[in-house]
Amino acid sequence: MASSEGKLNISELDFAKIKENLTGFLASQTDFVGYNFKGSSFDVLLDIMAYNTHYNSYYANMVANEMFLDSASLRNSVVARAKHLGYRPRSAQGSLASVTLTITPTDTPASISIPKNTQFQGEVEGISYIWCTSNSHSVNINANGVYTVDSVALNQGIPSTFRYTANTGDPDQKFILPNANTDISTLAVSVQLSASDTETTVYTEATDITTVNSSSRVYFIDEIEDGKYEIQFGDGILGKTLANGNIVILSSLTCDAEETNGAKSFSVVSDIGGYSNVKIETIGFASGGAVAADIEEIKFNAPKNFDAQNRCVTIHDYVAIVKRDYGDAQAVVAWGGEDADPPIYGKVYVAIKPTSGSVLSESSKKYVQNEILAKRNIVGITPEVVDPDYMYLKINSTVKYDSGKTTNSASVLKSTVTTAVTDFGDTNLKNFDKSFRYSKLIQAIDEAEVSVKSNQTSLQLKRYLYPLLGSSGAYTLPFSNQVYHPSNNFWGAVTSGKFGYYDSANTLWDECRVQDNNGILEVYRTSGEDRIIVNNNVGTMTYLTGKMELKDYKPISVGSETTGNTTQLEFFVTPSSSDVNPLREQIILIESDDITITMLDDAGTGTYVEGTIATTDGTTLSTGY
Repeated sequence: MASSEGKLNISELDFAKIKENLTGFLASQTDFVGYNFKGSSFDVLLDIMAYNTHYNSYYANMVANEMFLDSASLRNSVVARAKHLGYRPRSAQGSLASVTLTITPTDTPASISIPKNTQFQGEVEGISYIWCTSNSHSVNINANGVYTVDSVALNQGIPSTFRYTANTGDPDQKFILPNANTDISTLAVSVQLSASDTETTVYTEATDITTVNSSSRVYFIDEIEDGKYEIQFGDGILGKTLANGNIVILSSLTCDAEETNGAKSFSVVSDIGGYSNVKIETIGFASGGAVAADIEEIKFNAPKNFDAQNRCVTIHDYVAIVKRDYGDAQAVVAWGGEDADPPIYGKVYVAIKPTSGSVLSESSKKYVQNEILAKRNIVGITPEVVDPDYMYLKINSTVKYDSGKTTNSASVLKSTVTTAVTDFGDTNLKNFDKSFRYSKLIQAIDEAEVSVKSNQTSLQLKRYLYPLLGSSGAYTLPFSNQVYHPSNNFWGAVTSGKFGYYDSANTLWDECRVQDNNGILEVYRTSGEDRIIVNNNVGTMTYLTGKMELKDYKPISVGSETTGNTTQLEFFVTPSSSDVNPLREQIILIESDDITITMLDDAGTGTYVEGTIATTDGTTLSTGY
């Protein structure tokens, strides 16, 4: 029998250390004096014992990891831990579109019915998908003798219905939505009394247990394994219990998630109300489609949702709720109306940057505002969903490189540096509360290629104005950063693209621009080297805050666009600081067309090389090394 002379060291978990400790333990026993533990038979046995111990310790460690939200790596484990915080991960969501339907019948019915789940077909990148009406509609004839219904909401997905017969004698019975891509926002639950009694009762999801009693016709829903969902009913205390023989009917849409975003035209799959002559006008293109929340999203949102407690009180609550319930939200920011300019009390603003596109469609804004936020915010506070406010950086960089250290041509190097600037913008900007750091950009350019020696980079801020051409209007463009204006004799703090404008003599000049004159915005044209004022006051620029305000501004044309159209016009300022900070709903972007790179070959000669950088107004800035 083995003695207790040696003690087994159990502090190591690596295979080699486990085997070494086992060998040391056995060698210390009097029963094994003189044994060769390096021999083949003993060595194999020790390998088996060490492997078994190592595997068991690894599995035990992994099991322990799966017990905590921060360390869990399996989706099923993360979902289970999030459930303890009252968080149900967002399901896959089909895109939402809005259309106007005009039906021209062959007769004159009093009304035409459009049932819920009437199917429409749309295409994205050559692939056809199905959209369904979210609700039923009854269309009456209008004054023009046609049948028109506006703002018809279309949810992407194929209708699916599952029926279960309740068996109260089976405690393990489950009511499951078997499709992993079920959009549970479209789920409708009803209960039929029995196979012989077709009377059905609609059940609603329980969202507040303080309002649920023993007779409440409610259901509860949770995600289970493999992304499926289980429906549960009341126990007679919290919610009405099912009776034996009740038939549970689960109807929902199985969607294609984000792949259907961007669809702009739709056609009917079959007749509507027996009529085939249907005109479809798209009001809001398809957007909002998203895959189910991934592991990292669940880990990030679950604690914040727990803090929010399913109500919108603080601005952080609004952000958490939108991220939880709206799948197409890539980034969200919220602020109180008291922080707006000018202050608007009694409102909370929410800006959403969608995953698809740059702004939400009007139908998507209304959905978030009315279906997600309005049900959870405080009485007396009105939520409003607004677009992100995009501000652009115009980058102009002269890059000195040593051609002796690279086999790449200047054009290839220019492309490499341009890509580095683009990647910098994609990584460090493109989100709310993401400031531009000049030193980081300089570093990214210097590290773009081994032959790059240094760079001299200037920048401007660019914003787009969308004026209604031919109409006098007031516009505000907040650059939200102090504008460079060193003295009253300095011209060029504000510049713009070209546009057509009438002077006081009612003469139309096609190539006018805006400039600032000590805070006053003027419209001017050029004649040779001279600048001639067309209108000496169309607004103001507050240099300290970067707030530009146009008043009675009436451009007639921009490029090929003329009176009656809305188009974009560029405005530029130079910031006082090399670093640029966005405000609230603002997002800073770098567009590829706004990157100008000039390559200068120094070739290690130490000689002076001069280059030119094009500026907005056509002048040049000389740069030497």
